[in-house]
Amino acid sequence: EGAIATYGADAAYTIDRLDDKLREYMVDRPVVFYRLGSGSFDGRVTRLVAELRGARARGHAAPVRVEDPGPILHELRLRRSPAERERHRRACEISRDAHIEAMRYARPGIYEYQVQAALEYVFRVNGSPRNGYPSIVASGPNACILHYNENTRRMEDGDLLLIDAGCEWGYHSADITRTFPVNGRFTAAQRAVYEIVLKAQLAGIAAARPGNRYEAIHAAARRVLAEGLVALGALPRGLEESLAMHHYREFYMHGTGHWLGMDVHDVGDYKIDRASRVLEPGMVLTVEPGLYFDPERETVTYHLREYSEDEMWERRLRYGAAAAKRMDDEEKAKAPTVVHGGPRALRGIGIRIEDDVLITANGCDVLTAGTPKTVDEVERACAEAPRLPRP
Repeated sequence: EGAIATYGADAAYTIDRLDDKLREYMVDRPVVFYRLGSGSFDGRVTRLVAELRGARARGHAAPVRVEDPGPILHELRLRRSPAERERHRRACEISRDAHIEAMRYARPGIYEYQVQAALEYVFRVNGSPRNGYPSIVASGPNACILHYNENTRRMEDGDLLLIDAGCEWGYHSADITRTFPVNGRFTAAQRAVYEIVLKAQLAGIAAARPGNRYEAIHAAARRVLAEGLVALGALPRGLEESLAMHHYREFYMHGTGHWLGMDVHDVGDYKIDRASRVLEPGMVLTVEPGLYFDPERETVTYHLREYSEDEMWERRLRYGAAAAKRMDDEEKAKAPTVVHGGPRALRGIGIRIEDDVLITANGCDVLTAGTPKTVDEVERACAEAPRLPRP
């Protein structure tokens, strides 16, 4: 009742859905919904269940098991009500404006944390009480560190600045990544890599449609990235071999997105019965391909063997991480190798582009649209005067 008084019809809508789900689970099978592993409450809940079992002798139904409510709640959180979508949209709008100000504010000679302060000021002044997650403000070689958030480096002329940051509004988190030149102009090598990542991101967004499987987004982006790496001379083999042998993973070692909502990496299964789940209207996710070229690595040793990523993960689940790694190392030792250097001009370049996407009935809605993304849009934003005074 308190939730309904605070949030109105939207809360009532969610509670009704939850009530229906719980009824489905409780027909003819009394159950205590509780997530074991929550610390001191575990013992209290198990004692309560044991005590209630004694009520059977008096003809009362007693719980026969303890069940994790997570799967029920997670499925509800995957599909947004209209009011939830509007709260999420506002978080994305504030975050968009903050990224634009960061592009205006950055310049050679100032520190990453100063750009962070300008960005987060826009969060706060627009009513966001907190960040959705710790801001990543990574310049130069730091952009090649996936979860860098020290934000202490002094930026130099010629650096790229990768900012992965989003605010929370109405208990929903945005998640935007943009990469731009600190001095306002991409070099030829930076632009070449940026265009590949942007093309991959647009391919991933195009695959984010109802009826498609979640993995289709990653497959579309991965193919474009691998094709671009081959064209740049960064990989030793052609496109199909590079995909089959997963050589692109030397420069693209993460997935293309995740669920997004009340948490930045929100709850929900990515696979159902071992198959990638089908996208449905109301789901919100990120699309965030990237390429990262280690500034200190001159050559890479590639193993010439084809393998399935699904089988690799299945092996980990079946045998454990340590045993699966031993098996993987044994297979690598038997495979021929090739050493490849790639263009020197690419070293130290790290680029990621990320948007938040709502699956709709006919396609998708990019909630973070308007955040500069093309090369021309980014350079134009970087050339504008900042709204906040620089040091």
